Amino acid sequence: MRRGALLVAGLLVAAAGYSQSFESEARRFARAYLPYNPRGVIEVKVDHNGLTPVGPYLLVTVTRRGDDEKSNDTLSLLVDPQRRAVSAGLVATLPATPGAVTPDRLQRYVEQDLPPLLTEMLGMRTRLRWPTGPERPTGVVPLTAELSTGYGWTKWPMALSADGKYIVLGATWPLDRDPRAVRRDIIDETLVQWDPGNEKAVVKFVEFSDYECPACKRAWGEIKPILARFAGTLRHGIVNLPLVRSHPWAFRAAVAGVCVGSLWPDKLLTFKDEMYRLQDTVTVDTVDDAVFGFLLQQSLDEKAFRSCYLKDPAIDRVLAQVELGQRLGILGTPTYFANGEHLGYGDKELLVARLEAIIAAGGTPEKAPQ
Repeated sequence: MRRGALLVAGLLVAAAGYSQSFESEARRFARAYLPYNPRGVIEVKVDHNGLTPVGPYLLVTVTRRGDDEKSNDTLSLLVDPQRRAVSAGLVATLPATPGAVTPDRLQRYVEQDLPPLLTEMLGMRTRLRWPTGPERPTGVVPLTAELSTGYGWTKWPMALSADGKYIVLGATWPLDRDPRAVRRDIIDETLVQWDPGNEKAVVKFVEFSDYECPACKRAWGEIKPILARFAGTLRHGIVNLPLVRSHPWAFRAAVAGVCVGSLWPDKLLTFKDEMYRLQDTVTVDTVDDAVFGFLLQQSLDEKAFRSCYLKDPAIDRVLAQVELGQRLGILGTPTYFANGEHLGYGDKELLVARLEAIIAAGGTPEKAPQ
């Protein structure tokens, strides 16, 4: 009994000490994880210092203050000191259960109690399975949820505090590596629809977007001239991230874009322009008319397109693209990465300057001056 009490006391002391020393690590992680903004001031707040029978955890809020409120960024972190890992994304406080979520109840809670809570929270049917593997649970349990899109299931990384109090919707990252380097490892280039040419470009500029997203349409007008400016040193590619809860026709348009891009790669950006041009008038009932109207306008083979459109391989590709976005921690569209670094939009001069700095650093954002 005394040994157990000493162990708990030791964990409490260690957790308290770690919460004090974590601030500098949180700043470093957030600076590399959030969209690039050298003018932002980062504030770190430990909201909860938790201790469970399987280990401690920290719930942390990182706020980066910009020039005005619109440029502020907020990031929630669920920190596992034992594994030196951090789960980053959106945090939710879970409803209290009739009894405490103890280690012997944790698996049942994850598989039976948590899915209906997440289904209600996310507005999408959710499934969860207890993670398999040799590792014992610690204060933070990484999970992979399966969400129904209406076209199939996608996987979304999450993390749960082992006492069942908090869940973070987002991926888990190693604290000992720069998030930009981790992102370069995660990005599956076979899922990116690359513009033709420029295969040996120094910078790979990957765009996650949604054809029904008004912000994507506005940002595309800003991004296009920048792509032209860096035509010899930058390779641009698109990854679909249709936000199916709020954009009912975005998934069908994404599948159409996958088919256009695979059959006629040089027509994909033309398709993108056309869908944005029609964005305000297209509905879920007329999206197919818009797509086939584009084929007719461009004199493209309708039969070849029909052999791809809404068939399993094209749908599965879009689902895989959505999963890639979730693994990268994307919370909205559009989102841009340059060799793993998250770049914001809206400040053209800042974006151009950062791309120039990354190019000058040989394509490694970590080596570019901040």
